[in-house]
Amino acid sequence: MVQATVPSMGTRADSMQTFTDLYKYRFILGNLVSKELKAQYRNMSLGFLWALLNPLVLIVVLSVAWTVFLEAPPSFPSMVIVALIPYNFFTYCLAGCSMSIVGNVSLVKKVRFPRQILPISVICTHLIHFAIQSTLVVLALIVFTPPHDIVSVHLLWLPVLVVIEIGLVTGIGLLVAGLNVVYRDVQYIVESILTILFWVSPVLWSAGPTSPLERFPDWVYYAYFLNPLSGLLEGFRSVLYFGTSPDLITLGMSVAMTFILGYWGVKSFWKQEREFADLL
Repeated sequence: MVQATVPSMGTRADSMQTFTDLYKYRFILGNLVSKELKAQYRNMSLGFLWALLNPLVLIVVLSVAWTVFLEAPPSFPSMVIVALIPYNFFTYCLAGCSMSIVGNVSLVKKVRFPRQILPISVICTHLIHFAIQSTLVVLALIVFTPPHDIVSVHLLWLPVLVVIEIGLVTGIGLLVAGLNVVYRDVQYIVESILTILFWVSPVLWSAGPTSPLERFPDWVYYAYFLNPLSGLLEGFRSVLYFGTSPDLITLGMSVAMTFILGYWGVKSFWKQEREFADLL
């Protein structure tokens, strides 16, 4: 029987509690992910193919525009898609996390469970989409072959980059999920920021050694990588397009920002969690 409204579960003393709670309540997490997937693809004849079609349409439009009007090289689609798919994972997670608590009011008010499971279930759902969309990366690399040999030991960096990005979206996802309960306009701020990030992050262009950033002083170049997404996207592009290992300095900056944002996100979420039942 569903319990009545309960007080918040309180502030934890150790951030490891987040992960122990996920394991303890993994059944709820699995049900939430399954429910989300069924809700997204119910009554859709193409089902999971929609996860492929949306980014495929975008890459086709961008590729035609860049190659026809800006005379981009033939391998341009593969250069873009190796960064676009990780970028999509980031944006889908943040947009979904911002609504994860306010979109489950009845569940938060009536059932006792760790509230961080809600935004993390969103991340798990989009991680499945990320795995599906990664097949487009393989296809693009075969059809639009990069000018460099990418089959090398540097591919071992891929799982590292994926883990870093999961940590990044978890920290920021918890932050925006909690803030959107207190300030309901956070979801719109997130949407605006994500639109800006698409153009300032190295999605359609490379921030490598030959990028326009080289025209600026070194401090501007490295300040640009305070955006943790920049170092991550360049890491994916280095491994999958240029066939090299990521730049350890810029990737290290992404890792450092991931830890900072992760700590901030977890602490902020725990602090605001106590007020969820009253604010919803």
